[in-house]
Amino acid sequence: MTIDNVIYSMGRFEHSFLAFIDVGGIVMWPLLGCCFWMLWLASQIVFKSYHLTYIRMTTHTCPDWLKHRLDKLALRQAYQQQYSDLQGVKLLSMVAPLLGLLGTVSGMIAMFTAGANYGFHDPAVISAGISMAMVTTQTGLFIGLSGALLAFFWQRKLNKIQDVELVRGEHAE
Repeated sequence: MTIDNVIYSMGRFEHSFLAFIDVGGIVMWPLLGCCFWMLWLASQIVFKSYHLTYIRMTTHTCPDWLKHRLDKLALRQAYQQQYSDLQGVKLLSMVAPLLGLLGTVSGMIAMFTAGANYGFHDPAVISAGISMAMVTTQTGLFIGLSGALLAFFWQRKLNKIQDVELVRGEHAE
C-alpha cells in the first residue's frame, strides 16, 4: 500500500465521516463531543499513572509506619481520581442516548416541517427527516452502550482493587 493510497483512503474516510455527521444534523456535534470526552476519560485508565502521586520523603529518619501511611494515602488518592473519572464516563453514557433522542425529535420536526411546506407525496422529503432521526438515535445508543460497558468493567476493576486493599489493610494492622 503506497502513501498515495493511504492519503486517498483517509480523504474518503473524512468525507464519509463528515457526510454522516451532516445527515444527523446539529445534534451530532454534541454527540461527537460526548464520545471524545468519554474516550479521553477512558484513556486516563490506560495512559495516566495513578501510582504513588506524592513526593515521598525517603530519609533514614522516616519511620516505617509513616511510609506505610503515606503509601495508603497515595493509593486512596489514586482510587478517588479513578472513581471520579468513572463517574464522568457514567454520566456521559447516560447523556448520549438522551442526545440521540433529542436528534430523533429534531429529525421528526424537520420531516413534518418539510412535509408541510412541500407536501408528503415526495418520499425524498420524508426520508431526509427520518434519516436524521435514525442516525442520531443510532449514534446516541452506540455511544451510551459503549460507555455503559466501559463503566461496568472499570467499576469491577476498582471494586477488585478496593477489596484487595481492604483485605491487605486488615492483615497489615
